[in-house]
Amino acid sequence: MHIIRVCPAYYPHFYLGGSVVADYEIDKALIAEGHSVTVLTCKDNQADLPTELLSMNHKVVRCRSIGKSQYGISLGPIIEIVKEYFKKTDDQKIVWFGGVWNLLAILGPLICRFLSQKYVITPHGMLIPNLIDMKSAPIKKLCIKLFLKSHLTKAHKVHFTVNDELEDTILATRAKMNSVVFPLCFDLSRFERPAINYDARLTDKITVSFIGRITPKKRIDLVIRALEMLPLDVKSKVRFNVVGPDKECLWDYEHYTKNRVGVEINYNGPLYGDDLIDAYHDTDVFILCSESENFAISVVEAAFCYCVPLITKSVGVGEYFSNTSAVFSELDALDISKNIETLVRDTKMLEEFGVRARLVSEQFSSSYLGSTHFAKLIG
Repeated sequence: MHIIRVCPAYYPHFYLGGSVVADYEIDKALIAEGHSVTVLTCKDNQADLPTELLSMNHKVVRCRSIGKSQYGISLGPIIEIVKEYFKKTDDQKIVWFGGVWNLLAILGPLICRFLSQKYVITPHGMLIPNLIDMKSAPIKKLCIKLFLKSHLTKAHKVHFTVNDELEDTILATRAKMNSVVFPLCFDLSRFERPAINYDARLTDKITVSFIGRITPKKRIDLVIRALEMLPLDVKSKVRFNVVGPDKECLWDYEHYTKNRVGVEINYNGPLYGDDLIDAYHDTDVFILCSESENFAISVVEAAFCYCVPLITKSVGVGEYFSNTSAVFSELDALDISKNIETLVRDTKMLEEFGVRARLVSEQFSSSYLGSTHFAKLIG
């Protein structure tokens, strides 16, 4: 099988969000299964770049775009879809679109349908009603009506990572789709570190970490209020680390301090590579109190590093965890605070949940999700 991946942004630009990581990791897994992948993507305000060969069967074509690449305002990848269609090959071809709120995902399926070319869409959680209403709702609803509903209906398959995303997309679009639900997969081996010595770790403070992009829906302000509510003796045992880009300037440097909140707070900015892996391994409790989160790759990465996920019930990946491998909170500062306090006071629970979270995370390894899963999607 030859997969033609069409997405507005791609490796190595992981700072643009989880969908970029997801597309890249899926492609690596497909190649490991014996498929070949050609990626058609964009590059900010620059001339078209030479084709990049990431591996023998993994080619990336980057085309010039107008404005930010994540909006996919470029005809280059659309033209390349047509070129790929007419290339002679013995392999069956399928076009795979990542995301929906970009020009490539609007025009690309139209071209595929004209050419009778099979295509797959992975919405990456972008068709959840409350997220649609959060920003540019009238334009998005018009796009759904004019384009996306029919794109989803005519797709060979539509890939969702959790059941809630499928149900929300049906609610938002009213589309009748040939859908398949299976989780994202990752090369988790790079996060491996020597076994944890919990006795040594717990002589220090309990580290609670937020790791990810700081955006309004992730409600880091709610976490701060939860920390403020902790009893004084618990506050002295807690360190709160924040890792991630803050492009919307939501982090309040003046108010989010130990003097005001009562716990040690460290803002580290965005970290990548080994620095990011170290941040996970320095964490005891990984916290994500999002209003809406389709999958949340960071939860899987944290769990693989023996962190206890403390997540709100709206975080999609939570459906793969149980109440003995993750702690689930309401979107309420008091409930979050009580859960943090419980984990800080019960170090045995902290250790046991961390081990179970690691076991759950291993099911997302690309070495575990093999050809049977991908055959459901692209077969």
